[in-house]
Amino acid sequence: MFRFERDTLRARPPTAFAEDRQIRFQDVDAAGIIFYPRLLEYCHDLLVGFFAANGAPLPEVLRAPTWISPIRHAEVDYFKPLRFGDPVEVALVSAHLTQSEVTLGFRVARRGGSEEVCAVAQSVHTFVDPRTFTRVPLPESLRAGFEAIGELVP
Repeated sequence: MFRFERDTLRARPPTAFAEDRQIRFQDVDAAGIIFYPRLLEYCHDLLVGFFAANGAPLPEVLRAPTWISPIRHAEVDYFKPLRFGDPVEVALVSAHLTQSEVTLGFRVARRGGSEEVCAVAQSVHTFVDPRTFTRVPLPESLRAGFEAIGELVP
C-alpha cells in the first residue's frame, strides 16, 4: 500500500480543490479541541465535492452503482490544536493512482493570518464492483481529476 510522508504532505501547497470552513461547536470535544474523527469527515466532505465536480456526483453514483470506492485505510496526523470557531482550509493536495486504487493526501490549515498547517490526512480508496467486490478501474473522469491534482515528488 502506498503512503505519503506526513511532512511532505504538510509542506505541499493547496491545490485548486479546497474549501474554507469553520470548526463547529459540535466538532469539538470536552477539552475544547476538534474531536479526532471530525477531521476525516471534513476530508470526506471535500472528496464528495471533488467527485461531483469531476462527473461522479455520489448520490447519483449510489442510486445505480457500477462502482463503489470503500476506504481501505485512513490516517490523520495532528500538529496544532483546532478549536471551536477556527477558520480552516481543507485541501486535497495529492493523489497517487494505480489501476483500481487511489491514495489521497489532504492538508488542513488554519486561516486568518497564520496560515499554519494543523493536520494532514490520507485515505486509500479501492474501486470495486458493488456486486462482486472485485476491483475495477477508476472511472475515467475521476482518474483525470486526480491526475490534475498530481502526485508528490519524493
